[in-house]
Amino acid sequence: MEHTIDTLVRQFERGRLTRRQLVQGLLVVAASPALAQERPVGAFRPTVIDHVQITVTDLKATQQFYEKLFGVTTTSPNPTQLSLRLGSAGNSISVHSESGPIKPIDHFGIAVEDFSTEAALATIKRVVPGMKAEKNGTSVFVIGPDGVRVQIVPARK
Repeated sequence: MEHTIDTLVRQFERGRLTRRQLVQGLLVVAASPALAQERPVGAFRPTVIDHVQITVTDLKATQQFYEKLFGVTTTSPNPTQLSLRLGSAGNSISVHSESGPIKPIDHFGIAVEDFSTEAALATIKRVVPGMKAEKNGTSVFVIGPDGVRVQIVPARK
């Protein structure tokens, strides 16, 4: 509905609609049940999938595989972790090494606009009461209904 109203106002401002046509258009929009049923806006405005974190048993073999196959740029923040940068958009695969039984995909991160951890925690509490949310540095983790961990991170500028 908001998009339709914006379009009508822009057309009026550009002289493509008379004042009478604008008012009539706004009345039609206000009375239209279909437009009132627009998709609800989510609590967060996602920009990209920031990263996917996988867990592996052999960090070196994983690094070589992705470097040879995709020519990724690799950084290593510590001995049990790699960051594999994909292209120039800043997307990455975060690789962690563990021994024993592993869950290959640990979590994925979604970058959102206008992010702050405190505001995110409050929003999650308001929008999904009872949802457990955990602050971790400059991000927030939540667990979806099927147990998939989602990391909410600030959008890169």
